[in-house]
Amino acid sequence: MQAILAPKNRFPKTIEEFRKEFHSETTSLHFLFNKRWPNGFVCPYCNWRKKEQEPTKTITCGHCGHPTSITTNTIMHGTKKALIEWLSCIWWLASTDGGHSAKDLQRLLNLSSYQTAWTWLQKLRMAMAVADNKPCRGTVELWSDSILLGGHMGHKEKILAAAEIILPSGITGRIKMEAISDLSSNSVTHFLVKHVAAGSSLVVPDSLAYHVRDQDAYLTVTDAKSATAVRIQQIIKSFEIWLNKIHRGGVVAKHLQLYLDEFCFRSNVAMLSDNEAIFHLLLSAVLSQKSRSYRNITANTTTE
Repeated sequence: MQAILAPKNRFPKTIEEFRKEFHSETTSLHFLFNKRWPNGFVCPYCNWRKKEQEPTKTITCGHCGHPTSITTNTIMHGTKKALIEWLSCIWWLASTDGGHSAKDLQRLLNLSSYQTAWTWLQKLRMAMAVADNKPCRGTVELWSDSILLGGHMGHKEKILAAAEIILPSGITGRIKMEAISDLSSNSVTHFLVKHVAAGSSLVVPDSLAYHVRDQDAYLTVTDAKSATAVRIQQIIKSFEIWLNKIHRGGVVAKHLQLYLDEFCFRSNVAMLSDNEAIFHLLLSAVLSQKSRSYRNITANTTTE
């Protein structure tokens, strides 16, 4: 069961259609098993393989004897909720435009706990960052600006952003954004190493902060006109509006990066062929990323 449905035009368009397709926990289990181990079970502890392993929720390795759950070492690790609930949540995020709050997810899955909904969304935002791991490349424009968190009484946070310029049309391609404490050559260089492919041509403002330490890695073009940098200013402003519209000032600075990751993911996957491709991309990241606890997420002081 590699795909949800064979014909692409039959990818579920509503949550009711999706739940009808995954009508039982066994169906969800078989789907996730084949998605995680398409060539047969592989023990995450000793790499022992068994091609003909029957899909079960817990598998005991025939070599090292270690038990492995279908959710071991994934975003879903340790979950007590049904697998269909997680799959429904991933479908919902992949198939709907814009963004969603924890209240929206709580209503969708009829969860009794807001904390559970909030934690799930934070974990899935982490998976979005993993899924959206391709750097900007080619001609890339850089710019930094501040956004307001918490409405009129909030405080400003500085954002560094990059956007591909697809030539010759000049349209915007992939985008990347990161929350930074200060704009400096060090912070710009760190951002570039992480988010922009070496060999790219950079269009940057005429500022010492944008002088890259490794001059051989990028061709830097200082553009006096980039003092207005309309393209990236609009991207950062769109993020600020999106954030405060959906989350109504409820995002704190230490979690800001997760929301930046979601915004960039949503923008970048718009280049994929359809919602089914987005669903499988996000699900693959969910299955490859280790989970973090609620306490660990709330204690994060670098990145709601």
